Parts: sequence; structure tokens; C-alpha cells
Amino acid sequence: MSRSDLSDLTFGCQVVAYGDVPGTIEQAKRVEEAGFDLVTLPDHLFHPTGSEEFLVEPPWEVFSVLGAIAQHTDRATLMPGVTDSVRRHPTELAHATATLDRMTDGRAGLGIGAGEAFNFVPIEDVDWDDPFTRFVEAVKIVDGLWNSTPDERFSFDGDLFRLEDAHMGLKPVQEPRPPLWVGGYGRSMRGFAGAVADGWFPWIHSPEQYAADLDRVVSVAEDRGRDPDAIDRAVMVPTTVTEDADEARAIGIERNRTSLAFRPPLLADMGYEEIAEETPIMWEMAFDEKQERQLLAAAERIPDAAVDEVTISGDPERAIERIEAFVDAGVDNLVLIPVGDFEETMRHYEETIIPHFRE
Repeated sequence: MSRSDLSDLTFGCQVVAYGDVPGTIEQAKRVEEAGFDLVTLPDHLFHPTGSEEFLVEPPWEVFSVLGAIAQHTDRATLMPGVTDSVRRHPTELAHATATLDRMTDGRAGLGIGAGEAFNFVPIEDVDWDDPFTRFVEAVKIVDGLWNSTPDERFSFDGDLFRLEDAHMGLKPVQEPRPPLWVGGYGRSMRGFAGAVADGWFPWIHSPEQYAADLDRVVSVAEDRGRDPDAIDRAVMVPTTVTEDADEARAIGIERNRTSLAFRPPLLADMGYEEIAEETPIMWEMAFDEKQERQLLAAAERIPDAAVDEVTISGDPERAIERIEAFVDAGVDNLVLIPVGDFEETMRHYEETIIPHFRE
């Protein structure tokens, strides 16, 4: 796609209604009705039961809920945003995604990352010493199984996974495969996205730093002889839209300050190195008492302007301006995380914002 053509921007929505499966399905239906092209769901197993601040409601199982949403939607692409390569064996990820793709006649995608500690702390038999190697091998296995045939079976002999003469008979509808997006921020993850994946899909970014980090994805793609423009450039961004721009920005700042604190490398890149040094990074968070104290203390020090920079908040006119800033940074798949009044935000996207980019 042309990077300057705003009309080609894809709108997605991350639906988060923990503890409420019917409510999640209803929100997903509303998202598609509002004109969004993509519905993503987070994939968590354990939420820290001792926390009164974070992840309080219990998570549902993502592929089950995506399958239910598939029965109530007709057009939107459906994918986890994102699943991980730790709890689920890659053969299961390949099979579940192929099944969803069949169920939806080609509307499935696979967002996948290396995982987050809070999902695994209670599981003592999971080896998480080398999450990047596990992630790389998992992606190779998923792709290998999707391409396996009875005559050309798939074998894999890695450091962590081994398969011999495997053939997964149920194939995805999409060819050559459903879109496989990498959710990750580090240099290695961005390099892998450029080398192998169909898209890069981080959570929480400022436009300026997104553009800087995207350079790694693009340069690796070029080194591998891939067309960088063929790689989807996605991002998850919180959004609050109301008639009152100041009110929406205040809601966005209040609700997303801690989200930015989860991203110390981003904080450092934005010029807040001292704050970044005092908070654990998201993938290492187990939400024990010490980590929560560190996180909350760091969040309190983050300036309002910094939080505002990683959100799309305001009245519809300002939301459009903020979206254009992300497009200028290279984003072509914008996945919004509604914060505050879900229905009011949906209404503004449906009536004003999405039509603006479809003209």
C-alpha cells in the first residue's frame, strides 16, 4: 500500500471485557458494526489475584471467545492480540488458528509474542529461560505445519521443540497463510518481524518512537530481500473520544499513565530515563508487592504530556489529528483500545473518524 494514502488505513479494536464472555462478544459485534476492519483480543491465563490495581477481573480463553465472535460477525479479521509461545505448544497454535480461519472463511490472523511473566508464575514446569529462542522456534513450527503436505511432511529439530514427519491436515483458507504478526518491542523481536513475519504489532507507542523503532523492521526486511511495504505496520493505542476534547484527554491520561510505566524502554527513549530505571518492564511483571510499588511510584512521576503522546484522545477532530500522526510515523494498521465510555467512543469512530479516512 502507499504509505501516504490515508484511505488505506486499517482500523482495528482490542476488545477487553475480562470476566464477561457475553459482554466481550457484544462489544466485538459493535466494533464491526462501527466499521472496524479487525477485532483483537488479549490472551491471558492467570491474573494476579492479590492485586487491587491491575488485572483484577478473570481472563477468558482467547480462541474459544474468538470462535464465538466468529459466529456473530461477518467481515472483520479476528486474531489474538497477542497470544504467546510459552503456554501453548506451537502445534496447538497452528491448529487453533487454522480452525478459526476455516470457521470464518479466511478471517483469522495470529498475533504472537514471547510472553509475560504474570501468566506463568504459578506454572513451575515451564522453562522460560530463553523466551526469544522459544518464540522463534514456535513461529517456524506454526508456518511449517501450515505448509506441510502428506508428501512433504514437516520435521523440526530445535533447542526446545522437536517434530518428525508431521502433517497437519486441516489447512487455513488463506494463502500462503493467515497474517502472522509479531507483538514485541526489543531489537531482536523487531528484527524477526522484518525477516519473517507478515506484520509488526507492538502495544503502546508514541508516533515519534514508533517511526524510530520501525527502522529496524524495515532494514532487516530489505537485508533479507523482502519488500518492506508488504509488512503490516500495526500498533495498539488507547483511545478516548468525547465531545469535550479536554475531558477525553484527562480520561486518557488518568487511565493510561500506568500503561506507559509498563514500557520503561519507551519512557527512556522519550527522555525520561530516570523514571524508566525505577520500574520493571512489562514482560517481567509478576505483580508482586515490590513490583507494584515500583510501578505505581514510577507512574506518578510521568508527566501528563508524555501519557497524552501515547494515546488518541480528544474530540473527533483531535482524534483524527492524532491518528494522522501515527500514519505519518508509518502505521497502516491502527488497533484502538477503547478507554472510558465504550459506546461514546465507538459512536464517534463510526460517525466521524472512520468515514474521514474512507473518503
